[in-house]
Amino acid sequence: MTTTTTRSSRTPSTTTRDSATHRAIIRAPTKCVFVEVPTPQPGPGEILLAPEAVAVCGTDIQILRRMRPDPADVVGHEGFARVVAVGSGVTGTAAGDRVMVNPTAPGNPNFLLGHNVPGLLQERVVVNAAAVAGGQLLPVPDQLPAALGTLTEPLAVVTYALECLRNTAPRHLVVDGGGLIGLLAATRARRVLGADTAITVLHRHDAVRRWAVDRIPGIHRTWSLDDDPMGLADVSDGAALLSAVYRDATTQHVERLLEVLGNRLIAVHVIGGVQDSAHLRDSNSVDLAAVRADNTGGPWPPHASSAGSQLFTGNRGVSNARLALAAGDLAAHGHEQASLLTHVVGPEDGVRLLNRIVAGDRHDSSGEPIIRLVIRFG
Repeated sequence: MTTTTTRSSRTPSTTTRDSATHRAIIRAPTKCVFVEVPTPQPGPGEILLAPEAVAVCGTDIQILRRMRPDPADVVGHEGFARVVAVGSGVTGTAAGDRVMVNPTAPGNPNFLLGHNVPGLLQERVVVNAAAVAGGQLLPVPDQLPAALGTLTEPLAVVTYALECLRNTAPRHLVVDGGGLIGLLAATRARRVLGADTAITVLHRHDAVRRWAVDRIPGIHRTWSLDDDPMGLADVSDGAALLSAVYRDATTQHVERLLEVLGNRLIAVHVIGGVQDSAHLRDSNSVDLAAVRADNTGGPWPPHASSAGSQLFTGNRGVSNARLALAAGDLAAHGHEQASLLTHVVGPEDGVRLLNRIVAGDRHDSSGEPIIRLVIRFG
């Protein structure tokens, strides 16, 4: 793992010479840049945070590649932070508290951290009053290392997805997508679905497949839409599909796997983004975008759609309660996922690696695949 060492303290560090400014990783026209920007002060009901460590996820990359219309100039929604200051009227939270932000507010579409409001890839960020009042901040354990803690939100999302699939009692889990979410699902699957569950992970990139073979449970194979269907002949009856690819590929991949696996497939859950009105070609009654949106915030029981004998679910984000459970799980059992944190670096190295990924190169200068990039600010 590529890593740098930084100090840890309950009091947020002073990261700039002038408290009126801080440094942020900004989305520029052709690349990301690490520059000084004005530091906002918290207004009534608001909270100013100092991010400790922030991970880069697939959604961030899509935004930076202009594959999505999200307007935020600073992305990043998976990380831990310390409270620097609180605005008037804020109760129950004080400077020095360690928190994370639930990036998804089911009742407030105007707050989606790192999408339509500034994200965490900066030394200071204000959480607006609506998000504070809506309970989007939650405390996190001091004993959980910040870099490992960046897995809290994706682990909670993956666990929710697997529990949705568990409702159909699958015997075989097919994970489409060998990125962080797909690999995290493979590490978690047997704990949720049962120790005897077969696992197959479908990769786009052979370098990541080779990296995963000796580290992550399951059978790992490269797969594309044009591959011979016999390549998946060993997928058993009673299979469930967890879709974790980029939003522009989700519908096409689900349709192809429905075609290849046929009646062997009993359930589909979509984690990755979905383009609007994503009706399946052979089952117009199923709109994957609507299925995913219906479970914003991770309600239970989940909303589902069906086509014949196949059940379709999805989700965008989870509840605070599930985030708290995931943080506690990482504090106790984080060694199971620690190998996924391949690159933990400071912001200068972080922006260089980030620009490599955005340009289409998911390898560092030594050729190692970048599975999880975590940028330390604290």
